[in-house]
Amino acid sequence: MALFDLFTDRLLRRPRGPLARLMWRDMKSHHEIFRDTLAELRLCADDHLLEVGCGGGTFAARALESGCRMTAVDHSADMVALTGSRNEAAVREGRLEVLEGAAEALPLPDRHFSCVTAMNILFFVDTPKTLSELHRVLRPNSRVVLHTVAPDPPRSLMPPPVARRAQFHSDSELRTMLEAAGLGMSRVRRVDNTFQVVTATRHD
Repeated sequence: MALFDLFTDRLLRRPRGPLARLMWRDMKSHHEIFRDTLAELRLCADDHLLEVGCGGGTFAARALESGCRMTAVDHSADMVALTGSRNEAAVREGRLEVLEGAAEALPLPDRHFSCVTAMNILFFVDTPKTLSELHRVLRPNSRVVLHTVAPDPPRSLMPPPVARRAQFHSDSELRTMLEAAGLGMSRVRRVDNTFQVVTATRHD
């Protein structure tokens, strides 16, 4: 039991160490997730995007191709370093800021971003607190796109010992939590009946 707790924590919940850095440098299995998320975000050069849980920085590199500005946050110092090194030119040019911080307590000002995304983090965070933080840092008339795994059936994508240590939310649970956080016009779209692509807006 302790071994699987260590595996989940070191490689997935808060990735750190040489193996985690190698695994997250370019997680090819997430490329389709990045594609679907970018399609929903519809980024333009005027956007200031926040990514919560930036991992190795592959998504940031793709998002920056739109010409947007971006802030990337991760609670793993190793992932912050990976994202910064992968996108060194954007950091140097002032188009990308990479910060260490928790999804439930983002080190960012209120009403600052035009859009925000978080992919594959709802398994291991306090979801209501995280959604409240996303609402706080978004400007009025801004958008949020989340990508996660549906609860029915999620365990085909994860080894059972890892799935038992993760949390999953039904479509209706996600919509209820988004509304409670002040994020309206929410929609949950299924991809291959496996993934949930969640969109919502902040209007106030």
